[in-house]
Amino acid sequence: MNRILIIDDQKLIRNSLKVALEKDDYQVRLAETGAEGLDVIRNSSVDLVLLDIRLPDINGIEVLKKIREIDPEVIVIMMTGYGTVENAVLAMKIGAFDYVNKPFKIKTITTILKLALETHKLKREVDGFRDRNKMLYGTDKIIGQSKSTHETLEMVKKISQIDSSTVLIQGESGTGKELVAKAIHYNSSRSTGPFVEINCSAIPYTLLESELFGYEPGAFTDAKKMKRGLMEQANGGTLFLDEIGDMELSMQAKILNVLQERKFRRLGGDKLIDTDARIVAATNHNIREDVDKKKFRQDLFYRLNVIQIYLPPLRERKEDIVPLTKSFIHEFNQSFKKTVRGVSQNAMDLLMNYSWQGNVRELRNTIERIMIIDNPEIIQSKHLPLEIIDESGSAPRAGQKPFDLPIVMSEQGLDLKVVTESVQARLIKEALQKTGGSKMKAAKMLNLDRFALRYLMNKYHLS
Repeated sequence: MNRILIIDDQKLIRNSLKVALEKDDYQVRLAETGAEGLDVIRNSSVDLVLLDIRLPDINGIEVLKKIREIDPEVIVIMMTGYGTVENAVLAMKIGAFDYVNKPFKIKTITTILKLALETHKLKREVDGFRDRNKMLYGTDKIIGQSKSTHETLEMVKKISQIDSSTVLIQGESGTGKELVAKAIHYNSSRSTGPFVEINCSAIPYTLLESELFGYEPGAFTDAKKMKRGLMEQANGGTLFLDEIGDMELSMQAKILNVLQERKFRRLGGDKLIDTDARIVAATNHNIREDVDKKKFRQDLFYRLNVIQIYLPPLRERKEDIVPLTKSFIHEFNQSFKKTVRGVSQNAMDLLMNYSWQGNVRELRNTIERIMIIDNPEIIQSKHLPLEIIDESGSAPRAGQKPFDLPIVMSEQGLDLKVVTESVQARLIKEALQKTGGSKMKAAKMLNLDRFALRYLMNKYHLS
């Protein structure tokens, strides 16, 4: 229930408003003087104030100033029978939501009041969403102990202080390019503006142009009404062009023109539209090689490459695996209400020895899957996917059989079940390869019946 305070020296107006607002389920307090009204605000919670500008003790403008000092979040609507343009402008500058002249209809006040409360509610939600994003994408979310991760973190902090230069983030898929782009945005002065992203590889050229620049009615067959493009929507914030290395050359020329002129036209339009969006681009390509091969415009590369961040693959920064794993366990414990305490040494050794072709994304997905499906107290090697166990163990040399592999027992011991299953999976793979995928022949080679082979294939996710 919203709490309304009416500060007015006219008893009839106070009581009339009180009756009308209580019918709409508002909780109403009354004050006859400015001082009385300020005491109410100091000592209780108020959502909105209906404030007369002429009071017996303090001028309403002065009361408004004091309200702003006590609680800047309180909505104030001014009322007066002596309205002037100067007073209206002054009240709005100080922070009044609106200004109403007496005499007024009760309906007018209730309409303005509902609009003010709804607007304030939306503002709080937007502020809350923005604060949540700042927390989710703070620089503390760039996790790792490696030298390259520390360098990336320092670079992000520096870039965030300069909110106009374009940024190019390079690295393999799954290395965290989007996370870095969001950290740059939400830790900069542009954080109050929008973060707008588009995957340039996921949208055909004909659609990409209209998505980025928007269009006017009649620009093409289905263009029934005007549409603002992402470039326009990102004004005052950041436009993240993910996988820009896959963008066609003709589209690259248009992006180059926007970067040079800071203006663009909607499709089918003549009017030039200014843009104040910061451009952050990302790619998993080696752009310099693409420039040499004429697959990427050299002039656009130099425009984008004002500030460059390179994110190495996870296999080149193995010291980040332990802190990342701990962070994901903590995250999913909170998200899924789990109580996983950590990872055994054997399992962590396997994680450290795996190549992680999918990089941080693959590690995150692995931990998430284990915690959802197995929900162990401690993640053991038996909970890891077979590809991690197979690759992290000693790889077979040419001509060496899987069961001839040397097995080294660590000080922590050996998980016999995991080793046995790994050997079984390798033998089945080898038999299927030798028989060209024939399950019947592979079963005969392994001295199994077809049903037993099918069961083991399903168990080890072998197709």
